[in-house]
Amino acid sequence: MTAPETPAELIANPRTLSLFSGGGGLDIGFALAGFNIIAAVEIQPECCETLRRNEGTYFPQDAQVFNIDIHDFDTSQVVGPVDFIIGGPPCQTFSAIGRRAGGAEGTNDPRGGLFQEYCRIVAHYRPRGFLFENVRGIISSNKGTDWREIKAAFRAIGYELNYKILNAADFGVAQKRERLIMVGTRDGFRFDFPRPTHGPDSGAGIPHIGALAAMADIQDPNEPFHSYDGKYGHLLEQVPPGQNYHHFTIEMGYPNPIFAWRSRFSDFLYKADPEEPVRTVVAKLGKYSGPFHWKNRRFTLDEMKRLQSFPDDYFIEGTMAQKLQQIGNSVPPVFAERLARAVLQSVFGIAQGMETIDGEFKFSYDAAKGVRARRTRALRLETATPLFDGPVEVDHSNDYVLRTHFSYESPSKLTFGNSGTPVEFTRDGDTCTVRVGSGTETIRYELTFDRPVGAGLSKIVCVSSLAGERLYMAWDAVEEALKRNTSFQTMFDIYGHFTEPHPIFTLATTVYDQQDPLLLLSKHCSKPANCRQVLHYRDLERISGLPVEDSETFLTYVKYMRALRLDVRVHQTNPRIPEDHFTMNYPFTLSRSRQVAVTWTEKEAVVM
Repeated sequence: MTAPETPAELIANPRTLSLFSGGGGLDIGFALAGFNIIAAVEIQPECCETLRRNEGTYFPQDAQVFNIDIHDFDTSQVVGPVDFIIGGPPCQTFSAIGRRAGGAEGTNDPRGGLFQEYCRIVAHYRPRGFLFENVRGIISSNKGTDWREIKAAFRAIGYELNYKILNAADFGVAQKRERLIMVGTRDGFRFDFPRPTHGPDSGAGIPHIGALAAMADIQDPNEPFHSYDGKYGHLLEQVPPGQNYHHFTIEMGYPNPIFAWRSRFSDFLYKADPEEPVRTVVAKLGKYSGPFHWKNRRFTLDEMKRLQSFPDDYFIEGTMAQKLQQIGNSVPPVFAERLARAVLQSVFGIAQGMETIDGEFKFSYDAAKGVRARRTRALRLETATPLFDGPVEVDHSNDYVLRTHFSYESPSKLTFGNSGTPVEFTRDGDTCTVRVGSGTETIRYELTFDRPVGAGLSKIVCVSSLAGERLYMAWDAVEEALKRNTSFQTMFDIYGHFTEPHPIFTLATTVYDQQDPLLLLSKHCSKPANCRQVLHYRDLERISGLPVEDSETFLTYVKYMRALRLDVRVHQTNPRIPEDHFTMNYPFTLSRSRQVAVTWTEKEAVVM
């Protein structure tokens, strides 16, 4: 390698190109540190409006903003030298949300392959260096193959790479946000990561900034506690600050559990602790997605800006949802500025008074996570011990017989009434028996809980005389029995997500009609070991007896099964699944509120 240039040959305001700019979080930090953001490339129009709105304050008045797909960016559009490039390609295909939405698609997804465009642009301009930001999960995505591919691509164009997982809270942000930061350099230059300014790893021992400290001047000291609406809104006021829906699990000592452990995303009903940094702020918030304010309400836009360390006078354009998405997708500007000053000091030789760390530095938060994980596992094992070793005293005070009917307009629309398919719910001590339809039995489901739930319920038995496309009605009846007898609302509440199943029951399935393909398929999926297996489409015929002539016929079946709320995943819904293969992730049909659509584009499934 050639020796690095001397500091005298370096410029104080490196000309910087921003890629995948989003709402500008990374750009703000670099601009505040003295980098000259000459151009930004961003596909979302509202993000570009945000960048333009802040020209003259946080960006130069003459900065170019290209509202285009990165594939369409013509490098001839930015003239003159480019000293540094910054950007974080979309991370959804490597993130926890991406994995839980159907498996990590990684670089097989069009968004996951955007790093190649990043490489193309870096190779053209040959800047002294670049900074690449992404989620922590990118390193382990698809067993590390994605990360190895990304590193190889940047090394192939002549850059040495230095990367670490950093936590924004360690650098003065009121948020525990772990991100992969990679800096590439060439021609003998090197990058040294900055030492944390806050927390146990900071040189001065400055504590992390809590949520309240970040926004104390915009809080009303006389603000009352609020009530939150919706199906689960009433639970929010019971959640202690710093906790989430896990508060309502048996593992946390809740006497009448409402959720199974890890059956939801960690931000579900998550309430911020005012004395601690909040957990990672996400881009898209569901109705019950936190962080919620400790006064049991949503944070305001100004408060969210503080949690993400955006300047108060930074304008964000778009609808409220778009504004929150820009904030959630951004690199916290305070964190970005620390990284930028470290780049100035180590790559451009401009002293910043930064204390740096070496490659062997071990962060305290990694060790703390390990301790928490071991404690959680021990708690899980302790509370998951079955309680049926001895005789169970049966309480008949909750016995009942309820006869009603299910009427369906479609698999997603269910009503109760006096006509339609007859359904009988019978509670006899610790067992609830459900009979669906009338006539010869076709299938029997038997759920035996690891411990009594609800008012002493130990078992749900569902006997159905239905078959074919009315299969889903049996699982709807089971879910209804669950709601009538316990505090749980859905099968997911007692099973968990397919990537982290923590079922609190065992399932036994008996099929009496051996000629019905969907019943046979249901029996196959009732064994947890069979769920998530990736099978060839010919296996569908072996399992169910459906005549599968070719892959086109197979996809026709898949669309049909998805319409019936069977969670079938194929290459068209997740490119990580090989073509002509499939997987089924649950032993039950999806809840009516989670029905999936039956069509997909060539790029992605359309999910309702």
